[in-house]
Formats: sequence, C-alpha cells, structure tokens
Amino acid sequence: MLTFGGIPGPHPEKARASLIPVPLEETVCYRSGTSLGPAAIVMASCQMELYDEVLMTQPIDQGILTLPAVDVRGGSEKALARIEEAVAKELEAGRLPAMIGGEHTITLGALRALTSKRGADFTVLVLDAHLDLRESYEGTELSHACVMKRALDLGLDVRHLGARSCSAPEAALVKEKGLKPMWAHMIRKNPDWINTSLSGIQGPVYLSLDLDGLDPSCLAATGTPEPGGLYWHELTDWLLAVAEKHEIIGLDVVELAPLAGQAVSDFTAARLLYRALGLALGCRPL
Repeated sequence: MLTFGGIPGPHPEKARASLIPVPLEETVCYRSGTSLGPAAIVMASCQMELYDEVLMTQPIDQGILTLPAVDVRGGSEKALARIEEAVAKELEAGRLPAMIGGEHTITLGALRALTSKRGADFTVLVLDAHLDLRESYEGTELSHACVMKRALDLGLDVRHLGARSCSAPEAALVKEKGLKPMWAHMIRKNPDWINTSLSGIQGPVYLSLDLDGLDPSCLAATGTPEPGGLYWHELTDWLLAVAEKHEIIGLDVVELAPLAGQAVSDFTAARLLYRALGLALGCRPL
C-alpha cells in the first residue's frame, strides 16, 4: 500500500497521527472526482521534500500512519457510520485522526466520534468557500452543502474562514445564530484578520480544510471553485496562529477533484495536509 510521504509507515504503537482516506463521492453537484482525491494526495506526497521550511523540521518523524481507505459503499449514512468507527478507533489508540476526502460530508463522521468521546467542548474551524449551512440539499440532510449545519446540530461552535458563497437562508441562519464567519472580502480589508477570525474561541479545535477555500489560482481542482479565496501564505499564517493558541484534536482535508494532467492541485493539497499535520503534532518554527 502506498504511504503518505512515500516512506515506510511507523509501527502503529509508535504513530502519533493516522491518515484515514475516505473516497466518498455521494452528493457532489458540479464537478465530479472527489472519490479520486485521497489517492491523488497520497501519491503527490511521495514527491514532497519531507523537511518543512516553515516549521523547520520533518513532521513525518513524529510518526504518521497511513490507513486503508474507509469503505464508502452503500450511501452516505452507512459511510458515515464507518467513518465514525474508524475515527473512534484512532482516538482510542491515542492517535490524532486526519481524514483525506472525498466530499466534505465526511467531516460529520469525525465530529460524531469526537463528540461521543468528549462532548461538544471544541470548536470547528472550517476553511471553505461556502458556508455549508443548508438544512438539506437536493433531498438529503447528509450533503456536503449541509455538513456545517449538522455540526451546529451536534452543539458545536463553527467558525468559517474564507467564505464567499452562500444562499439567502444560510445568511439568515448566520444572523439568527450569531455566527461569525470571516468572509473572504473581510480578509482583504482587515490587517488584523487572523486575530479577528479567532477572537473569543476557547479550548481545542477541529480543523476542516475544504480546498475550495483556497483561491483557484492556487488550487483549481475542486468540485465547486469560487473566485477570491485565500492564498498559500495567508493560509499558512492562519494555521500558525491556530496552532499557537489552540490544541488541534483532529483535522481533515477535503474536496480535491483531480484534473487530468494537472498535478499542481494534488501537490498543493498534499503540502497543506502535511503542514497542518505538523502543526497539530506540535511542530513549530524555532
């Protein structure tokens, strides 16, 4: 089995983090291809330099275990049950769970496992071009367009970064619930946008990184690209601030839909996952 970074994985008992590929593609509504995302990210990771020049260390040395892909057959609910079981197993083993998607719906499985283990004592920090706060979409409540509404239903606080697309009912819900999304246009106008985006958050966080949160000039291979997103160094600065202020208890990178003959997006996704993992495992610049 191909492993993240292209090197032999650690013994499970020595691993501090586990990568859980979840090739779910059940509710995509524009460009298809998210089922190919996990394999593309792992394959691209084999071409990375494993020394991170920002973290000034090799996060892979912390022990990153690549697991077999979750079985996503049978529809979203069955897939989510298997995801929840897989994440719960890693939590029980004391390893940081990091999922590779697949569509954004997979985040719900991890959140169910975490809330089952520890309650709703953490915040979901979500990079996303979209709010994903619909009650239902195209006849289902288990859609990538509804995943953060399901997070709210679990009693979790949700903070969005980089959003620039939503429906009118979602905008009304933001006002009703007093949510505080850091819209992409706010980033351009506020020199202190990072501190503003994290203001008031207490305790640990879960990172959900939808790749369409990045500007398409950085990463084009997503199912629903939107103009005006974050750039690479902006996102790195935000991740550094998150890790400095909060314990990261889990993460996912979702919504890569690889484009044939275009490896930039795959490689960028792999680098983002690697940097986020390093920060979650305590790697910091000197």
